[in-house]
Amino acid sequence: MSNVKSKSDRLEKARRSDNAKNFFKRGPNEKEGYEHLWVAAVDNASYMPLVGNLRDYGVEFADNFGDFVDHTASDNLVTIEDMAAWKARQVYAVTGLPTIASRTSFEIEPVPSSSFNKFKDSVVTSSTTQAAAVSRLSDPKVVSGYKINDIGNHVDYLAEALKPMSEPERVTRFTTCLCYYDGEMEIFEYGVLDCALHFCNSLRTFIPLAQATTQMVETVKMTFGLEYQKFLKTRMDEALFGDSSLPGRASVKLRDRVLKDGKVLPNDIIDVSKFMDSQVDVDLMDACAQELSQRFANTKPTKIMTVATTGLVIALPMARYLQVPCVYARKERNVVMADTYTAAYSSKTVGKDRQLLVSKNHVHKSDRVLIIDDFLSSGSSQEALLRILSDAGAQAVGVGVLLEKAYDSGRQSLSGYDIPIQSLCRVASVDGGVIQLVEEEGFDKINETK
Repeated sequence: MSNVKSKSDRLEKARRSDNAKNFFKRGPNEKEGYEHLWVAAVDNASYMPLVGNLRDYGVEFADNFGDFVDHTASDNLVTIEDMAAWKARQVYAVTGLPTIASRTSFEIEPVPSSSFNKFKDSVVTSSTTQAAAVSRLSDPKVVSGYKINDIGNHVDYLAEALKPMSEPERVTRFTTCLCYYDGEMEIFEYGVLDCALHFCNSLRTFIPLAQATTQMVETVKMTFGLEYQKFLKTRMDEALFGDSSLPGRASVKLRDRVLKDGKVLPNDIIDVSKFMDSQVDVDLMDACAQELSQRFANTKPTKIMTVATTGLVIALPMARYLQVPCVYARKERNVVMADTYTAAYSSKTVGKDRQLLVSKNHVHKSDRVLIIDDFLSSGSSQEALLRILSDAGAQAVGVGVLLEKAYDSGRQSLSGYDIPIQSLCRVASVDGGVIQLVEEEGFDKINETK
């Protein structure tokens, strides 16, 4: 790549301009919902589709250097991967921004000798037309394969020149390579189109470009955790529920109550029976249900599922706020439960293995189910409910709890289900019989909003 002479005049001007350097140092336009500022070096025709696809994921493109031009014959000998990577590095060196660059190649397959011989043998000697065709196929310029590591008018010239002398189904191939580079990470994605020579022209380039763009969007979305229309969702949440970056009042009240009335029993069991088990603070549970319902409103559940009886203190008021039925799993079968889904789990509180049972009449394939419980510790009971939903063919949309033992493995054990997990209060440790809470982000702003 050290011998590459391809360059962009606009990039060279930006390299020498202090104004350009300051322009690329600016942040993304947060008022328009952008969180990331990138730059491109792609064909001008594919720039707007790239911008349009990544706009919904919070990516703003500062500019596109689509005027790279090859300056020596050796530039055409560089692979499209190396050329795209070289362009991305050149742009990154000037702008300091993550860059997506492109390069597209064009190929025409050679005429195989077996095909030529077969055609030659079929020629009638008196047929001057077929004889002339055989003569043309003897020309190396006709039967040879071609590969051009760039796209331009020469593609159309070559295709039009070969069409009268080739079989219509002779294969041509357009291959687009996109390269992402941010100074540390390099990502390649491709788009490929095989096209019969009879239908070939340079406009076919848009198809592999679109394929490569779609693949690149999917890859960077998963690599960097980009969220679709996050800006709109945040604005909607703020309009409906206030500033979502701040913890709700119910969270604060619950934390205070845990520190005030919670106790640590043997085996690190947290006793909160004074306000949410044997004795229930109804007002506090109602406030907690309202806040937790707001966090899951966008998941659009059709039912809430919990475990009897401890989970009902929060599940029932949440069902009222979300206006959905509440289904609870029993730990023992009763006379009305003829046909059930069953899942075993291990209970640390009881100290033995238990099972959960849910009537098959209460869960259906069309249901979107939100799992609600009082505690998340090992995740055993929540995982059992998730298995029940899997058996029923229903979709789990999230797990919400009042208290989470952050020092336990519950959140990790449920991570494989790829659903949101929300807790109003997280316990960091119970070492020495003292309850320590996790300092959640946003609690430092509580006093500012009072």
